[in-house]
Amino acid sequence: MDWNLLAFLANPVFVSIWYAVGITGALWVAYDLGHDNTALKTAMKWAWPIIVLFFSVIGLALYFTTARAPGIADANDPDEKKQLHDEYERSMFRRVNGAVIHCVAGDGLGIMTAMVIARIMSLTFWQEFWFEYAVGFAFGLFIFQYKSMRMMTDSPAAALGLAFRAEFFSMLTVMGGMGAVMTYITPMVVGAQPQPTTFAFWGFGMLGLLLGYIFTFPMNWMLVKIGWKHGMGRMEDAPAVEHKHARAALGAAMATLGMVALVAPAWLTEMREARPVVLPSPGERASGDMTAMAPLGVLAEGVRSDLVAALTALQAKRRADATTALDGAMRLAEVGHEAAPGASFRPALEDISAARRALQNGNAAAARQRIASVPSRRLASPSAPGDSAVGDASGSYEGVTVLDRHGMVVGEVIHATPERLEIALGGARDIWGFWDWHPERVTEVATGNLVLGPRRTIGKSFVVWPGIDMATASAR
Repeated sequence: MDWNLLAFLANPVFVSIWYAVGITGALWVAYDLGHDNTALKTAMKWAWPIIVLFFSVIGLALYFTTARAPGIADANDPDEKKQLHDEYERSMFRRVNGAVIHCVAGDGLGIMTAMVIARIMSLTFWQEFWFEYAVGFAFGLFIFQYKSMRMMTDSPAAALGLAFRAEFFSMLTVMGGMGAVMTYITPMVVGAQPQPTTFAFWGFGMLGLLLGYIFTFPMNWMLVKIGWKHGMGRMEDAPAVEHKHARAALGAAMATLGMVALVAPAWLTEMREARPVVLPSPGERASGDMTAMAPLGVLAEGVRSDLVAALTALQAKRRADATTALDGAMRLAEVGHEAAPGASFRPALEDISAARRALQNGNAAAARQRIASVPSRRLASPSAPGDSAVGDASGSYEGVTVLDRHGMVVGEVIHATPERLEIALGGARDIWGFWDWHPERVTEVATGNLVLGPRRTIGKSFVVWPGIDMATASAR
């Protein structure tokens, strides 16, 4: 697929119009729910403005076709409004859609709130994923699901249990859709996770919620059929399936769909990152005689190469390729600045960051201008022996991501000593933030042949091995 087709989601004009319609529509829907369409439950009166805010014209279309009964604005009596509403919501599609809207509004509000915080804190993908999951789950459970379940039982404890059960299955699929966009689609179009100050953040955030809405629809259909949610309308109009075999089948299908939704982001992460790597030549590995400044020099050349590739791709209107190259250059510059503060990586890092922001704000011309200014800089200056490796590598660098000379992810450090790092190459690393799939190869590298970047508990940690390269990097 040509991911450049989705570049409009970072276009300032599109995003501005989309959210202008969304804000205006949300205000009108809030007014309508308070004056004309008053038969909806309180939780739905909170949910619909949130949905319209993010879904804009799509949200308005859903509201008018699934939640606003024809003639309800002309009815003056509350009982007549309720009767019109209940008749309209007898449709299984509208009933289930109400459950989906209720779910996505709470989860989505929590996810987007957490996403803003996570991007400011520069969390890794899986740190951000689970942080958003926790906050979205809490919002959905306590603000929306619990209030609805209180209508089904007088016991607060029982209501909380019912709410947890419904939220557990719903959130799996909502976050599956959001995670798929975060880990695969967004990096393909605008690079690693954009900041809240960019149009791309809000454009692709909306896409993630929309995909979550689509993913969670079949899950909510099954939740309504099994009787764990009742959706819109009267409870008696949607009797639950009673046959034990049918209920067991629904339960199995829900568990399977939830598992698929949880696996999808992990699989997409592996598919995006899994590329063959080119090991150093036997002579280079055997000599172990790279000079102290050689790793920094190769790293600096990698930054320049990535930026040339990004500029070429932008000129050819291949935005996806440009963002991949820019992300690689940014990771290398971050490591270079940490490893050699006396070198000139910081100005390059500032230019690269500005270029990424410009591109994510739809200003390709400004991005090209900032990129073009970097290769002329002297990125690495001569350094004394030992400057390429920062601090004691033992222990603290275990679990750190390993990059090649182009800033692409190639593996992970699995064991560290002051002299050598043991690196697992290939395979899927840190899936779900804690699970490592079998690597293609494990090898040892002398610390002096590496450039050690920042080591953080919260946030991204990198090590660059200048002597290794992805097979696809040469194509650039």
